[in-house]
Amino acid sequence: MAAVVDPGLPASVAATVHRLARQHPEVLRNPDAPLPRWAAVDLAELARGARKQAIVVAGAAVVVPLLVWVQREMQRNLGGDIMSSGTLLTVMIAVVGVALVINVLREWHQVHTPGGRTTVARELAEARGRYLLRGTDLSDDAWAAVVRAQRAMNLVLASTWLVSPVGTVDRDAFIQGIWAMARTMAKDGSAASGETFAVAIEVYSQRIDEANKINMAELEARTRPPAGTRSPALAEAVKRADSAGAHALALARL
Repeated sequence: MAAVVDPGLPASVAATVHRLARQHPEVLRNPDAPLPRWAAVDLAELARGARKQAIVVAGAAVVVPLLVWVQREMQRNLGGDIMSSGTLLTVMIAVVGVALVINVLREWHQVHTPGGRTTVARELAEARGRYLLRGTDLSDDAWAAVVRAQRAMNLVLASTWLVSPVGTVDRDAFIQGIWAMARTMAKDGSAASGETFAVAIEVYSQRIDEANKINMAELEARTRPPAGTRSPALAEAVKRADSAGAHALALARL
């Protein structure tokens, strides 16, 4: 990640901003600049796709000759002539070639933005003023606070994804809070508000973990009270988690 994007933007626009931030940050710094030739292509995904195709080719280079040799030995032992080695080799190379072409076309479809640079230009115009760049809008300290807050939020979401006594997390509110925090830091030039918010989310995550551990211990020990009720220890842990969450959300809405 090299940019913080307004969560109100469509997912495709946000993805374009993140891709340009990685590949062509100069375009985001100056949206009026001409788009590079490869602006509509995810170069990172393209490289991953090329590596996968190279593995396929390398595998075929080993497997095809081996199969030809096996077929030749079978014919020699059986005395038959089902298919000549040359014909088999041609067929197998053709099959591998067709599969390779199909995979390349599929990979290209995945890494290429539909509509090309025209679409990128339109999405870039839509995103103007709704993203913040590391080193341009946000200092290193402010950027570190954003990353810290996002990691803490991911921990919160992971901790409450499965069975948890803590209530559902307002994910959208936290995402909006991180965006608001980033804008505040960009405006003030200080990372203080971001660090405070990140710490609040981390405390929330810790309180959730505490409640989850008590809940799991009671399940394993089979000491859970009747359905619909909680033990005093679990009730207190959930209360602390809810309080920490309310505090973090209050900071998110400032």
